[in-house]
Amino acid sequence: MAYFTREKFLKSEISLLPAHSKKWAVRAAAVFPNDYRTGMSNLGFLEIFEIMHRFPQLFPQRFFGSEPLSLETGEPLTFFPIIAVSLSFELDFLNLLSLLRKSGISVKSTERKDRILIIGGAAAMINPYPLASIADAIFIGDNISNIEKIFKILAENPPGIVDKQDLLAELSKIEGVWIPSLLENPPQRAISVNKIQNAEATPFEEVTPPSSAIVSSFAAFPNMILVQIQQGCPFRCPFCATPVIYNPFQNFSVESIILSISRWGSRISRIGLVGSAIADYPDLNELLKYFRDIGQNVFTSSLRLDRLNSDIIENLKLSKQRTLTIAPEVGSQKFKKIIGKNFSIDKIISIIQKLPAKEIKLYYIIGLPDEELSDVSAIGDEIVKIAGEFPNRKIIASVNPFVPKRGTKWEYFNMMVHKELIKRFNIVKKMIDNRSNIYMQINYRRKTRLQWVLATGDRQVGEIFAESDTISDAVSKLDSRSHVFSIP
Repeated sequence: MAYFTREKFLKSEISLLPAHSKKWAVRAAAVFPNDYRTGMSNLGFLEIFEIMHRFPQLFPQRFFGSEPLSLETGEPLTFFPIIAVSLSFELDFLNLLSLLRKSGISVKSTERKDRILIIGGAAAMINPYPLASIADAIFIGDNISNIEKIFKILAENPPGIVDKQDLLAELSKIEGVWIPSLLENPPQRAISVNKIQNAEATPFEEVTPPSSAIVSSFAAFPNMILVQIQQGCPFRCPFCATPVIYNPFQNFSVESIILSISRWGSRISRIGLVGSAIADYPDLNELLKYFRDIGQNVFTSSLRLDRLNSDIIENLKLSKQRTLTIAPEVGSQKFKKIIGKNFSIDKIISIIQKLPAKEIKLYYIIGLPDEELSDVSAIGDEIVKIAGEFPNRKIIASVNPFVPKRGTKWEYFNMMVHKELIKRFNIVKKMIDNRSNIYMQINYRRKTRLQWVLATGDRQVGEIFAESDTISDAVSKLDSRSHVFSIP
């Protein structure tokens, strides 16, 4: 929030949320420990903030990054007895620690008497253990009704007025809530009652899927209503935590999706469909046609090319989506078979030829288990060939390191050592350097290795961070202990 004032952000927003009076209300902080741009395009965070507004006893306000003052009023975080954190990315944990310290709030849960800090989000669901000494409660479920139960208890029994231990005992009764001070290990994650049993089943029709209640011109997807059309993933890529934490796979019905965004009327004309397997949505053509007929421009997240049929392609042609996002992940035939994305370079090129997008964004992963240098070169070859076929289109190659995640098939593999990763990134970089239409994004820094520690570590990892004054101190302590992951 350093480059923009609070006023500028607020003026950029269109909101459906009701106004809440701050007089006598209990202040409730919705914290996204990353930037405003990212947070305002995160449906999980937006859903939390919307649920807070359903309780008139609360005065909800947002916090972003490590900024200790709220977006709505500029009030300090210390004014808030309820702090709900949406932790989507492991490294945001470090921003959360920085936020608490800047605010003068104790990092350790045992040192906070009149305040409840609850953490949820994808990173917390993947591995809640490092959060155990910091959070009073951790939500590892994904049932919206259970989130509502959490805020109902907190709204009716405000921390500071009601004894904290009594509150934690009540929260522990809600499915999906882990109270680390009461239970050594998290409870088994309950399967949400709003889920269908498999991808072939009839889409569940009663549940209204999450959608944006606020849009902003400064969001990553500016002035766009995001709506979730499915949850989880029907595929089991060995590196991906999505099918592990959101299970079983669910498609929301066309009717429920339309209902979810109907509250906007015609105020916004840009709709983003959110899901991990958009092309597998059984009624995608019906949905795209509906939005087209009412004059809405539809945008999609990453698409699996082997699932696109001619009807979907024709509907996508009519959209104004400027960027086509594809995640081949790997380049060699060996790894395409291993991860289950066995579509050829010719298939990728044939789909791109049929769609008018001016930008093609490709996602790849380097450092997978048993990867050889020839597998890395295959990624470079694939990018170069695609760029050569489309010299007038911008090719954005996002190349990322493999980071093991708890619960996945590959969770017990080590992250590739720093020097070897740099060597492999440079192989790809050298292969594409002379191509003017290729823009390579290497999403790796030495600090990224901490993501591995936080995604697979235990309680003690979090305690080390909580007890260390700086990240460097924490890294030194982690390196000195054999039972936690070293950072070479």
